[in-house]
This record gives sequence, structure tokens and C-alpha cells, in this order.
Amino acid sequence: MKITDLFLIRIKIFFCEMKIKKYILAIFIFPFCLKAQTAKFPGKTDLETTYTQAISDFIIAANKKNKSHFDTIFFGKRRNNQEDDFPDIELPKVIANTQIRLIKPELGAKKQKEIQSNIYINMMGWLNSKHAEFIFVVFSHGFKHQYDYYINYQYKVQTKSFELEKIEFKGPPFTK
Repeated sequence: MKITDLFLIRIKIFFCEMKIKKYILAIFIFPFCLKAQTAKFPGKTDLETTYTQAISDFIIAANKKNKSHFDTIFFGKRRNNQEDDFPDIELPKVIANTQIRLIKPELGAKKQKEIQSNIYINMMGWLNSKHAEFIFVVFSHGFKHQYDYYINYQYKVQTKSFELEKIEFKGPPFTK
């Protein structure tokens, strides 16, 4: 017999002799359950996954709506110590067959002056364990506001992922 087997037998005997009921055992186990439930949401991985999904959905919807295809999109990596700042995450270099570049807003303004056809986006997002909401504020033609996309997601427990709820388009090409 192994030492671990002997140890387990001794524990069983101890609990039987003490006649400790199951609910008392639950008191000892309960704190461990709480620890597992306190994981902070959203974590960095949650943010990266959800932002990537939102950008992909934006690109697909915008390509259909605009009847054009983006080559490269520049996203402003704002740091204004506000709730809607772009999070400190890494994104894939390519999403939905489009090059993705995270740049400082100052560089975005400079690039817009150099090549006016560039697409620059201020992306704002809010996530919790039930919903995710994103706003894409799109600039082009020398840093002129073009239009906005609003994308909402609902968290589905069954798939353990956010599922697209709706996409709304607001701005000049869509408001007539």
C-alpha cells in the first residue's frame, strides 16, 4: 500500500469518527469555489478576442454596405485615461483579409494628410459578462468624419462567446 493511500484512509476514518456532516465539508470547500468565480472579466484575452470579432464584423459589414474592400485600416490607440480608451491589447496583423495597424492619434492625423484615402477609426468598446458594445467612428479624406458603425453583442452561455445582436450604420452615406 502507498503512503498516499494510507493518508486517504486516515482522513476517511477521521471524518467518520468525528461524524462531520457533509455541509461542514462544504464550508471548507466553499472558499475555493469563490476564488474560481472572482476571475476579473474582461481579462486581456477576453478583450483581444472580442475586439478582433468586432473588427471582423465591422469589416465584413462595411465592405457589403460600401461595396468596397479595405486594404489597411488604421485604429487610433487612444490613451486619455477614459473608460472608452483603446485597451492595452495586441490584435492580429490581418483581420478579415484586411491589414490592421494600431497607431497613436497624432500619427493617424499625419497619415490622413499624406494619403487621404486611408481609413482611420476611433474604436470605443464596453464589455461586461452579458453584453459588448462597440462604436466605430470612421475618418478618411484628410481626417474628415465619414460615418459611424454601432455593433452590439449578447453573451451566450451555451457557446461561451459573444454573438452578434445588431449592427447600425449612422452617417452621411446611410442617412438620406
